[in-house]
Amino acid sequence: MKLYGHPFSNAARRVQMLCEECSIPYTYQVVNLMEGEQYKPEFLALNPNGKVPVIDDDGFVVWESQAIMRYLADKHKAKTWYPVDPRARAHVDAWLDWNQTRLGPEAAKIMFNTHFAGDKGNPAAIEDAKKWLLKILPMMDGELKQRKYLCGDQPTVADIAAATNLAYLEMCQYDLGTYPAVTKWFGGMKARPSFTKTIPK
Repeated sequence: MKLYGHPFSNAARRVQMLCEECSIPYTYQVVNLMEGEQYKPEFLALNPNGKVPVIDDDGFVVWESQAIMRYLADKHKAKTWYPVDPRARAHVDAWLDWNQTRLGPEAAKIMFNTHFAGDKGNPAAIEDAKKWLLKILPMMDGELKQRKYLCGDQPTVADIAAATNLAYLEMCQYDLGTYPAVTKWFGGMKARPSFTKTIPK
């Protein structure tokens, strides 16, 4: 399987983390986002959105990181990471959707305007994201006070996805100190070999 990504893409990183956790063989193909390789015709033929990650699994192409994780977990029978029980799976799916629509956009906004936009960074966008995080992170903290991981006693793909967004915030020196449950959970995720192996270099 070929995984198209970029080291600083948190979306590609979460797929790579799952592959590491489940010992799924893959070849990592760097797409140079800074040089615009994601907009070249050969890449757009794989993903017309011009985004990473994308996987090519023996000719079967999938894009969107969380769809990729679901597919890989199902294919490789990683039932602890993505349960088959409908109720347990719905819980994981809810956190995946929350991550994609709530936490992810604000983390990406801060990361983009802090690290990628250069002189064109928008301080107002950063402050707007921080205001939203004041609503988002307390909810996450409250949930994690009740259990070890987002969906129970074991990590799932939802934890991987959320951890990559928290990694963006950490890179931007965002202070998580007022959220002790989030801080404890994130510390556990950072200690996993899959996290340390995929740290951008």
